[in-house]
Amino acid sequence: MAGYAYREILKRIDEDDLVRICTELIRFRSVNPPGNELEIARYVGAMLSQAGLEVDVMEHTPDRGSVVARLKGTGELPALVYSGHLDVVPAEEDDWLYPPFEGRVAEGKIWGRGSTDMKSGDAAILAAVRVLAAEKVPLRGDLILAFTAGEETDNFGAVEILKNRDLRPAQAIFIPEPSNNGVFIAEKGALWVEITTRGMAAHVSNIRDGRNALMMMVPILSELDRLEVPYESHALLGDFARSINTISSGTKTNTIPPRCVATIDQRTVPGQDHAEILQGIEDLVADVGKRSGIEDFRASVRVILDNPPLETSSGHPVVKRFYGLVEEITAERPKDRGVGYFTDAARFTPALNAPFIICGPGNPSLNHKKDEWVEIVKLVDAARIYTLTATEFLT
Repeated sequence: MAGYAYREILKRIDEDDLVRICTELIRFRSVNPPGNELEIARYVGAMLSQAGLEVDVMEHTPDRGSVVARLKGTGELPALVYSGHLDVVPAEEDDWLYPPFEGRVAEGKIWGRGSTDMKSGDAAILAAVRVLAAEKVPLRGDLILAFTAGEETDNFGAVEILKNRDLRPAQAIFIPEPSNNGVFIAEKGALWVEITTRGMAAHVSNIRDGRNALMMMVPILSELDRLEVPYESHALLGDFARSINTISSGTKTNTIPPRCVATIDQRTVPGQDHAEILQGIEDLVADVGKRSGIEDFRASVRVILDNPPLETSSGHPVVKRFYGLVEEITAERPKDRGVGYFTDAARFTPALNAPFIICGPGNPSLNHKKDEWVEIVKLVDAARIYTLTATEFLT
């Protein structure tokens, strides 16, 4: 293997330094919503610039930012893309064993919001690239790091990066989302839909003057919950899933609500067509309106997120090589697995026409939960995996 001569540099992964990086990342309150990723983006950018990389801190708004950095190679080989997100979900700060933004080190773990999802993954790739740069490993292709804003909601940073920066050609995209350093090669798609009904406000004392938008929504959601969507169960991802998760209407008990908005999360599997699913919902809404008997029935459907399901074949050469590297570090051969959540690969993979792989030190059972933690031993192994992967694919 091309990277064989570079295995000695794995000893350069310094546990104390890696823990320091991870804890410092956790201390940034890059909570999404609203995001606030710009401060941590500048911190990451400064660290990588000091290491000798070409760094571009992209300021999307006054408070939001992403980072694109390159450890330059000779250009003989296509690049590798390592991508982690900088945002974290909110934390109820009074209900944690340790303060969620302290980055406490205890019991062989690092605790805090983002420790598992996914600032530990960010720290692992930061440590890996710093070692590669310090050792002046002669790469034949660029190692590109993309640290994104907004992954937790709408892949905002990945969209902005692809809109404004050219990352092609790429051999593969690696996402250090929580996997306990196992490997995921498939992820479900996400089709989020917003349905809005519109009526007319009126005081209840003049009820006939109003048009109740909430009551327009009731039959839509009732029938949508029963709407059958064709699919074939996927070996790694299982079944299609749909959940009606939010509904908002009305401002006062004595006022007819003029507007009602509901959102629906649908998780798709390979083989499904998002356009067909959307058309089915639009047809249902139109049909309900015709049959409702409600005067002036008005409803509309809008897509708010459209991420395709993804799968990298277990027989793909990138997967086979990476499985071997993970086994070398962890002494466990990865199994073919998939996940029900989406990642920034949903944007990067179609745009770059490159396979994706998920592998990170966090524990996926702790995603978005309180008392989140990552094992330090997993963090160190992840940094070694990402160091070795770069030497294997780029030298």
